[in-house]
Amino acid sequence: LWSVDSLLRHEDTQPVVVKYQQPTSTPYPLTAVAATPSISQIALGFAGGHMVLIRGNILKSKSTKQRTLHVAPEPVTNLHFVTDAAGTRVTLFATTTAQTMVFDTSGSKSEPAVLEERGCGIGCSLMNEEDELIVARDEAIYTYTVDGRGPCFAFDAPKVLLRRFKHYLLLATAAPSSMAPNLANGDDRPPVDATESRVYSYNDPTTFTILDTKNKLVAYTGVVPGGVRGVATEWGSIFVLGGHGTMDFFSEKDLLERLDILYRQNLYPLAVKMAQNGNYDMASVAGIYKRYGDWLYSKDDFDSAMLQYVQTIGVVEPSYIIRKYLDAQRLNNLTSYLQELHTAGMATSDHTTLLLNCYTKLRDEERLNQFIHTQEDYQFDVDTAIHVCRQAGFYEQALYLADKFSKTGMYLKLKIEDQDDIKAALEYMRKLGDTDISAYLAEFGRRCLGSLPSETTELLVDVCLNGMDVRAAAATADEMHDDMSAPYADTTSLLSMRRIQHLFADQPTWLAAFLERIITRRWLPSDSSRELIAEEDSDMKSAWNTLLELYLCSVESPLHELNSSSSPSEKQTPKERALNLLRNPRTNIDWERAYVLCASNGFTEGIAALYEQRGDIAALLDLYIEHDSLPSMRRLLDEHGESQPDLYIKALHYLARNPQLADNEELLADCLSTIEKHNLMSPLRVLQALGDSEQSGVTLGMVRGYIMRQINATSKRIEDNKAAIASYTSEFKVHSEKMDALKNKPIVFQSTKCTSCMAPLDLPSVHFLCKHSYHQRCLGDIGDSCPRCQAENQKLEDQRRAQEISAKQHDAFFDKLHHSDEGFDVIASWFAKSPFAFTKLIDQ
Repeated sequence: LWSVDSLLRHEDTQPVVVKYQQPTSTPYPLTAVAATPSISQIALGFAGGHMVLIRGNILKSKSTKQRTLHVAPEPVTNLHFVTDAAGTRVTLFATTTAQTMVFDTSGSKSEPAVLEERGCGIGCSLMNEEDELIVARDEAIYTYTVDGRGPCFAFDAPKVLLRRFKHYLLLATAAPSSMAPNLANGDDRPPVDATESRVYSYNDPTTFTILDTKNKLVAYTGVVPGGVRGVATEWGSIFVLGGHGTMDFFSEKDLLERLDILYRQNLYPLAVKMAQNGNYDMASVAGIYKRYGDWLYSKDDFDSAMLQYVQTIGVVEPSYIIRKYLDAQRLNNLTSYLQELHTAGMATSDHTTLLLNCYTKLRDEERLNQFIHTQEDYQFDVDTAIHVCRQAGFYEQALYLADKFSKTGMYLKLKIEDQDDIKAALEYMRKLGDTDISAYLAEFGRRCLGSLPSETTELLVDVCLNGMDVRAAAATADEMHDDMSAPYADTTSLLSMRRIQHLFADQPTWLAAFLERIITRRWLPSDSSRELIAEEDSDMKSAWNTLLELYLCSVESPLHELNSSSSPSEKQTPKERALNLLRNPRTNIDWERAYVLCASNGFTEGIAALYEQRGDIAALLDLYIEHDSLPSMRRLLDEHGESQPDLYIKALHYLARNPQLADNEELLADCLSTIEKHNLMSPLRVLQALGDSEQSGVTLGMVRGYIMRQINATSKRIEDNKAAIASYTSEFKVHSEKMDALKNKPIVFQSTKCTSCMAPLDLPSVHFLCKHSYHQRCLGDIGDSCPRCQAENQKLEDQRRAQEISAKQHDAFFDKLHHSDEGFDVIASWFAKSPFAFTKLIDQ
């Protein structure tokens, strides 16, 4: 090791020998040497494939350690050390003529990792600034890291030497007319015969090439006669030593000179790339793009020129480019430029208007859509843009702008008048506020009903219901504030139900559907029991009355057909719906008006429903009798016969007068059976009702069963009463004898054990008349009542007191007597409770 910085004497040019190291003895010459920056490790490579590693403090210590790192079957051509930033890990890259390897020499053992089964010649590898191994082979230049091979650069030529200068690679390759010598074998002899591969002299011409890796170009190429003997890079220049004693000097031109050269050759893409890599500012790069665009424009390549002009946005005045393409009538290119101008945020309102006109002139709907839907800051007159799109037939784009900028009137005109898209117009109106939707429905409602009556009706229903909610809330707020603050909301512009009805003037069927929806959703739900304001109450009555009139005029509601899932035979007719309407207890129909409508239309079922709603059952029965409706009479008697037994009297009279009616005998039998079952009338009153009229057609055969059942029931009741009398008489006799015995005869107590403790009786003892005996100590404070019989005695006492209380309830007695058909039975049962016996007991 030599130290070129330390000299023996000032006048001596010989350097000082710092260290002399004898490597491992090997007969092969040394072909590669590498050392770490700190000279802590030195690697030696030999032509025989040996790799020797020397470690230790080589500069200061006399003893060092060396070992054979690896023995390859091929000659070692290059060695390179790489140390990490911390200096703890040292990596050795090694190449042979057949392999590229890497070693981790930080530890005591270093196993080679083969990166690729290909090597390179001597001097054909180096390390770059990123600590990557650069290997030059005949077909390309490769890069390697410790993990494997990286990208490569194609450069097909036999490589002789590889060096680096800044971002340039310096290559010495065999000239096309010759081949490089076989440096690996160290042999420059000519071939011994014609069959041997041709080997050229080391002094043959060599091509020297400078590759600009940053800009991906060949900066210089030339032939060095006699071959390249060495390459040095110093003082910012390159020195190449030739085989004939020549020294070639290369210096890098400044960026402006290089750009001028490229301008003269019209290599503008390379100029742009070089300027960008040279850290040119944006304005300077844009000037190159402008030069390039002007050159292409002069060649009539308008499309390519526009691509370059787009790169100048923000630097070059847009009017300069716009005038060029307006004159050339190149609207496609102008449209692209204006679109990029908007993307960069450099466009004005005039640019936007011009772009929209270009789109419409070119009929380029795709790019027009893309532009309109991606804008964030619309710097143009929206009304003008909508007008331009509408005039050109681009309705979708005009609709988008109208929707974006809340041009509601224009949007609806486009949808309804230009596109006839009523459905979309209705969906859009649903998004509007209460005031706006009311105004536009009043304007377009009749047109919408003519095209889509169902959807329009649903929208009108929603608007009407929402208006009712707003008016109700406003009324509530006004009442709470008591006119001390501003009104809750302005409800004068809202559509009311009566203001909507005129839109259905020529469509009564959909008017019926509208009213049905309003009634079903507003006034029929179970949770809608709330107090209505005066206006809504008036609307409700008007809705009920109008709907009833439509039904009675046989107007069919389309919604029933559209929403019904039943078979056609099960669908309700308008008269059936009118009847359901009248029977609904939640309806609020004017009774007199409904009666006149039903009577004028001959709707008997409706009149019956009105009577039933009012609760006038007698009038309802008279109506059934008038129309000889036996089934209705039967239903009415089943429902109200128990509460109004006089109905059966009318029914019996009617049946007696009309024996010729079908099912008369059956209905009469059912009527008699019901009267008998519930004991609604006495048999005598029934017979009087059947035979009271001279026109009675009831025969004995019709009532034979009823009479026989009454006779049998009466006979059975007599027998039961006789048996009960005999039982009560016998029981009374037994109790009377017991009472006499207790009063007049002595009682013998023969019990010898206490009823409570079952121990033998001893004095003092207590004996009760029920024949139970106790020790006096067992009774304690119980008193004069037998503990064993006390519960039964208390029960009898409670019954007696209940009878006493019942005897004083005179109102209950008279009420029961008034509502009973058998008053004698009531009186008899009352006397059975001895209501007058308690006075004597109380006196005692």
